Amino acid sequence: MNRFKHLYIYMLTSKVDSNSILAYLTSMINCNIESRGADALYRGLDEHSIAEMYASCRVKDIFKDINSNYTTHVSEDVEYELSILNGAPSQPNVVYDGFRLQYLYSSMIDADESSLDNVHVVITDRLLATYSEEDMRYHLNTVVLGYPSIVSIDGIVEAPAKPRAFYTLYYYHISRGIEISMDEVKSIFKDVMLEHDDPRLTDVAKGYIMQALFYSMLNDAPFCDDKRCILYNAHWQDEVIEAQIRYGRLCTKHREVLDEFNKHHDRNYDATH
Repeated sequence: MNRFKHLYIYMLTSKVDSNSILAYLTSMINCNIESRGADALYRGLDEHSIAEMYASCRVKDIFKDINSNYTTHVSEDVEYELSILNGAPSQPNVVYDGFRLQYLYSSMIDADESSLDNVHVVITDRLLATYSEEDMRYHLNTVVLGYPSIVSIDGIVEAPAKPRAFYTLYYYHISRGIEISMDEVKSIFKDVMLEHDDPRLTDVAKGYIMQALFYSMLNDAPFCDDKRCILYNAHWQDEVIEAQIRYGRLCTKHREVLDEFNKHHDRNYDATH
């Protein structure tokens, strides 16, 4: 087990309640916890360089791995990223290569904080995907585990599939020429799926951050087979809600792992905003 001593959380989104997340982490894990903003991650990079970084991660074709078919990003992508950095709303379906972004984030982390004693987790609202060699295409992600781990708030909404009945109902109406909006269908299934402005996203994000921490503890995929454990690797929205909201706790096995980790640390919470 890797008994890391420091946890750095980089909040690059306002879509979740950072204070609630930090309070939760403090109650769960004994280590030094520091909350940081975007400036601490970008470390003096100018806006144009940051925009170019994000533009270089854009996925334009889900069937082409940008890491093996890399092309120079276009100026329109850089301009878009500059607008996002200055507070403009993001466009739907803009996707970034999770592993490439992870690599670029890792290059920004101070060398003095790069040892196994330190865990870094970035919370973003950018939509991430990773390329699979199995079916030769990109798949959306809720979390990209590694150094640093990245939790995607938009990915929590978009990556897990909506309930089967959601699609059945929508296409039933469409196929028969019956007018029904996507929002109407979403309202019917609101208890078993998440939306971008959903207040429950904060609680769901907590579970995905814990997945990142267990990955760092165990040096391996942390996923649990128990659908009621927050480490369950959900592929459907209703599974996310069951694991992260209805139950919202660790299973007995993983609670024991966390207890063992906590035995060796004194809690020292240092949150800066």
